[in-house]
Amino acid sequence: MCIMPELLFCFLKRYRYQTIGFFNKESSKSKDASNIFGRIQTAYSGSQMATAMSHIMKDFLWKKELTIAKNLRDCCNQKDEEKDIKESAKFLHQLGLVYKERSEECEWRFTFAMAVLTLIGNAPSQITALIRNALPSILTSIRFALIQSAALMNASIVRKPSNADEIKNDLVKLHRYVLKLAKVQRDHFDVDAYVNEVVREKVKSMREETKLALDKLKHIPDDVSSERAHELEMDKIDRVKTLQDNIAAKYTDIMNSISDKCIEVMGKPPCRYCVAGMGSLARKEITPYSDFEHIILLDDEVLQNHDENSDQYQSALEYFRWFSVLFHVIILRLGETIIPAVSVPSLNNNQIKEHNWFYDAHTPSGVSFDGMVLHACKFPLGRQEKTKNKPWKTELIKPVTKMVEYLDADVDLKNGYHLGDILTKTSFVSGFNIIYEQFSRRVTYQMQTSQMSGQNELLKQQLEEDLNNFDVVNHLDAFIYKSSFNIKRVVYRSSTLFIAALGRLNSIYQSPCSCYDVIETLKGRGRFDSETAHKLAYAVSIACEVRLKVYCLKGKQDDMTQKIRYYNPTETFISDLIEAVGEKSIIEYFKISWSLQIMLIHNSYYMMELDFNTNIFILKALGMVERLSKEWEEGKFKQINSTSMVRVIIALDQTSKDESALSIGKTLLKQPLSQGETLVTLFIIAKSLVALGRKDDDICKKLKDLSQNISRNNVLDGRWQASETYGKYVLHVLCDHKQALGIFINLQRLLLSVHQSSDKTKFFLQRCIPQTLQSIAMCLHYNGNNKQAIKKLEEIFEEYIQPETTVTFYVVMIQVTHLLLGVCYYAEKHFSKAKASFEKALLLHKQHPCKYSEQKLPKIHMAIKCCMAMLNEHNEFESFFAHVENRKFGTALCHFRDFSNLGLRLVDLKF
Repeated sequence: MCIMPELLFCFLKRYRYQTIGFFNKESSKSKDASNIFGRIQTAYSGSQMATAMSHIMKDFLWKKELTIAKNLRDCCNQKDEEKDIKESAKFLHQLGLVYKERSEECEWRFTFAMAVLTLIGNAPSQITALIRNALPSILTSIRFALIQSAALMNASIVRKPSNADEIKNDLVKLHRYVLKLAKVQRDHFDVDAYVNEVVREKVKSMREETKLALDKLKHIPDDVSSERAHELEMDKIDRVKTLQDNIAAKYTDIMNSISDKCIEVMGKPPCRYCVAGMGSLARKEITPYSDFEHIILLDDEVLQNHDENSDQYQSALEYFRWFSVLFHVIILRLGETIIPAVSVPSLNNNQIKEHNWFYDAHTPSGVSFDGMVLHACKFPLGRQEKTKNKPWKTELIKPVTKMVEYLDADVDLKNGYHLGDILTKTSFVSGFNIIYEQFSRRVTYQMQTSQMSGQNELLKQQLEEDLNNFDVVNHLDAFIYKSSFNIKRVVYRSSTLFIAALGRLNSIYQSPCSCYDVIETLKGRGRFDSETAHKLAYAVSIACEVRLKVYCLKGKQDDMTQKIRYYNPTETFISDLIEAVGEKSIIEYFKISWSLQIMLIHNSYYMMELDFNTNIFILKALGMVERLSKEWEEGKFKQINSTSMVRVIIALDQTSKDESALSIGKTLLKQPLSQGETLVTLFIIAKSLVALGRKDDDICKKLKDLSQNISRNNVLDGRWQASETYGKYVLHVLCDHKQALGIFINLQRLLLSVHQSSDKTKFFLQRCIPQTLQSIAMCLHYNGNNKQAIKKLEEIFEEYIQPETTVTFYVVMIQVTHLLLGVCYYAEKHFSKAKASFEKALLLHKQHPCKYSEQKLPKIHMAIKCCMAMLNEHNEFESFFAHVENRKFGTALCHFRDFSNLGLRLVDLKF
């Protein structure tokens, strides 16, 4: 914010009557003006910047905004999510009215300033210069306040409050106010009617046609021949490419019609112009829920002979600035712009932490303008907020020659969001095609000439940064401990971003330009062979298909996908992706994107086949242990290293192939292994022994030695698995319940002492602690101390499995806890409580079915039958759980092979 003009207008507002009185004395205009200027200068020179900012922040409207924002926050939970959307809608409406009031305040400033300029006449140039310099920022404030007001009111309407009609009336008033300030020719234009009758219908049609086309995209089966698979892949490439072209055409048509309507309402433009799309629209990878990144190009021929400060030049800019506001207001009326996208200072201010908190989960993110956050702003009004580190503005309404200047590397880097790169790929949306062609030619020329000035080095630096940020290996490695992942980041960008980079490195500048175009061009130049081109095109098709299907399923642009709520070793972590494109295709996608990134690292254009070790890593990372186990048994993996062999025995263990896991594990122990590999191998062997009920004194001794080495600093680096497994071994194989109880209690103390310093640590502790509590409860039950066992199990629900956090806990873990509670209640003859616990476990399976719990259904039904019999006083069942012979039933009921089974991903060991 510019302090001097702000202080000036605060001063002028305070003394406006005296000022006008001074100017009415014609004989002393100049003298009085000098006097006023002196008082302004004194006020400014006597104020430090902090004091000036404090004065501004105490503005009445800002106080009002903060009060409403506080009320809104009170309607949210600890995660800043709205608890009652109808209540929060009330405060969003109030904030919308505050921003309309703010625009009116800014309009007063502008009107008053213009009046002062008129009255001053030949007064000292310092005053006129000061006022003129402040005018653009006032007009900008008006425009942004109007956009923010419209966004807030539309978001309020989306929440369907009881006073929706009142809000709609206020929104209509806002629309009329926009038309008035824009000085349009058609001031009777009905924004609501136009959006509902035209825009909304076009958007709806685009989405319905997309869904129909997506329904025709079938999964490629696993059991087809390689020749047939190649044919099906070619068909999918053609279908997805055609679909993306059609969506781009439909989306462009929507924006073209809105643009034409804005011109019709505004009146004849002052010069020829062009609205050009950027980003995913220009790459033909846009979705029916994507935002609209675009620029406005103006005719050089009309403006080239005029100074930037001339009336004609500024008049042209003002016309298209208001054109952009009207365009924005129309798009906002769709109700698909989330509030953080318009950066309301009291809700989402990236510069002030305490004012950046609001999370809008109720406005569906769809067709909208690019966000106003500082790293975005790819829309005509652009980046208007200055910050300490980036004290400049970026407006995207410019004559062709001025817009091309953004391609300069220094400007691009300075803006911080690769604006220059984005401007190299555009598409025509509306206006005069000749203007767009002029821009495209200049971009091509500029980029070709800049290759000699180090541009290539900058591209390589950017590529290196992207390879680090979108490393597919890191994405796969993180699946195990992330409760969710970003589809755009993990799937879409891990391929398309790098294919686009290959286009830039090879001077492919045509616009529009999709990844398919880049691939075909490089194939035509002989850079790619047919197989590489095919694989890359297929990866792009899978990436686009996943994104389209997930967005269409959710009915909004939402890249976050939640992992499955329960842990089941035989089910993958990426069920959403598999549901979208099939298991075979998603595996192939990650293989191709991995190969692509390796290709770029080695500056090669030949895609190598991945070795068996990499294939095993991908399957294990994706949680596809059933497939990994099956392919191992079919002999598909040969000459693999010890790390891959460990992954194989993990898969065999998790698919209950205990004999194989035990046999291979013992063989593996004879080979040179790292400490981490030894720990996991020993862990699997012990688990298999427990499952098979066999003793092995040598393994028992090794487990005991490892468990005794646990310390506070290394409890999560693999040795805790050894301790937990040793306890299970002692409990279930040696049947020494008291010794096992001591092991688990000691382990629990150590876990509670671990500092939760990272996501990985939190992930493990959230699962290790309740799991160890279960083990303690089992030991207490076997020792006959059921009351203490019940307390431990209740502690799991009270401390670790609260309603709002269950999405990150394994359903199997919760189910085991219910079953253990049922067994303990039954042993204490609390048959009603036991029955309720067993029924909760049964309900959980119905809500989240999985193979492991399905295997236990007969026993759960039998347990419920036992409880019902006891409640009906059928005494022949009285000692069912208490009898020593039937203790095995309790074990079978609760033993889900889940102990210490967290995917066996050690914190410090990268498999």
